[in-house]
Amino acid sequence: MKYGILGLALLAASPALAQSSLGITGAEVSFGATQDEAGTPQPEVRTILDVAITSAHGLQGDLSFADTENGVIGNLGAHLYMQPRPGQKYGLFATLSDVDGRSMLWASIGAEGIIALSDTTSMEGRVGLGAADAEGLDFIFAGIAVAHDLSPSLQIEASLNVADFDEAAFRATAYDVGLTARYSPEGAPWGTYASLTHSGLTGRDGASGETRLGLGVTINFGQMGGSAPATRPFRMNDPVAALARRGLW
Repeated sequence: MKYGILGLALLAASPALAQSSLGITGAEVSFGATQDEAGTPQPEVRTILDVAITSAHGLQGDLSFADTENGVIGNLGAHLYMQPRPGQKYGLFATLSDVDGRSMLWASIGAEGIIALSDTTSMEGRVGLGAADAEGLDFIFAGIAVAHDLSPSLQIEASLNVADFDEAAFRATAYDVGLTARYSPEGAPWGTYASLTHSGLTGRDGASGETRLGLGVTINFGQMGGSAPATRPFRMNDPVAALARRGLW
């Protein structure tokens, strides 16, 4: 329940933050649930905060909590980015994650960017590396996503994320393939989303794949993102979460 309480606190505080003089331009809070193949709903809360440093530089902060059968996964992320010209957004990111009730902590750093392919389509990519305190494991990862606005109110996004683990204790390649639809009435501060994600693990320590369905609502405050595709927030992405969710690591 702690992630739900924190999410409600952030929700209550966000309107005030969006109106502050600290450079905060907007915030987004999502409440949802993910259902695994066993049909068990697992609630999750996500918050994104965007801060303008200069007219061309910004800082995005992420905070999420997702309940799983193997404990609550918490993720804290920061994105330092530039928007030098319309249709381009790129920078560096860092994340820190753990699982409640287990001695398990992992972190990652990398580079990412979003480019507008047209007035309605954008592509996002990232590469990075990470390490975990569990058995001294480290990993490299990459991801790509393409988002397209079917209308001013409806957006679809396809994504692929891959992480490679090459250690004596654990040797495998993890992948996530996702499809997400987001709907928000034009000009409204709220929206809904539905996602379908398939996670797999191949290699020496591979395991069968898992498909999950996600549903939820989002609430926006201030000017989160913008009308141009490349101004949207960077995606939250944790290369290890799918393994921790299933108890594979």
